[in-house]
Amino acid sequence: MERPTSLTVFGILNLVFGILGFFGICGSYAMLHSPLGQANPVIKIMHDQPAYLEWMKIGLILGLVGALAAIVSGAGLLKSLNWARQLAIGYAILTIVTGLVSIVMNVRFLVGPLFEHARQALGPEAAGAFGGAIGGMIGGFVALLYPIILLIFMTTPSIIRACKHEPPPLPNT
Repeated sequence: MERPTSLTVFGILNLVFGILGFFGICGSYAMLHSPLGQANPVIKIMHDQPAYLEWMKIGLILGLVGALAAIVSGAGLLKSLNWARQLAIGYAILTIVTGLVSIVMNVRFLVGPLFEHARQALGPEAAGAFGGAIGGMIGGFVALLYPIILLIFMTTPSIIRACKHEPPPLPNT
């Protein structure tokens, strides 16, 4: 049976996105807990909104779980392992759900205050607040594309067949 190229592609992409996600989570954690971040209007809004701050903390944990799942599933997909395909499906679902909740939370707690900050600020600071709010929303939707595509591909018959094969017996040594 020929191995689908998409299986290799998604294995590599999961590894890359998982590693990038892990470092992104570390950076977000550092920024959230750094006194230097208090000058950032987004960090200030987070600290002023207890529910939003709690979601961000939960999001960091879920993001870490997702990044590790992406890394592990990526390595397994490169070996055409069925558990890795199933883990990739779980990773995709987790990422889609948390992404949608994040969009809702950002609209609820972040976009309004950033627009208000932009109305009160002058010059580049106003443009930065406005651009950050719009860019964050667009970025949230774009970030959903990969897990949706991953979910679709991991449920195709060719990927399922490729991952359900019996591994060759281990050689006797």
